[in-house]
Amino acid sequence: MASAAGLILAAAGITIANEVIFIPANTGKPLWNDFNWRVVPATAVAVLTLTALEKLSPPLAKGLAGLALLSVIIVPFGNAPSPVDNLSKMIGIKK
Repeated sequence: MASAAGLILAAAGITIANEVIFIPANTGKPLWNDFNWRVVPATAVAVLTLTALEKLSPPLAKGLAGLALLSVIIVPFGNAPSPVDNLSKMIGIKK
């Protein structure tokens, strides 16, 4: 597997795990009501695109995938707050 694809799959895993854990905890609704299913096809498109780009310029593809991973950790995507916000709430830094 290409290294850019691995970073994109990690970003998708973090996004999905964040929604699976924190949507039911925040709303009390079942997971399947508010889960953001657009993550799955977006991940597939991003993996295919960055794998093709990695054939042309490996540093560029790895850099874009790294930026995607960083933005998933910091910026809230979907219906749950960002993982950084959730982690700060869990450890008691932010209320």
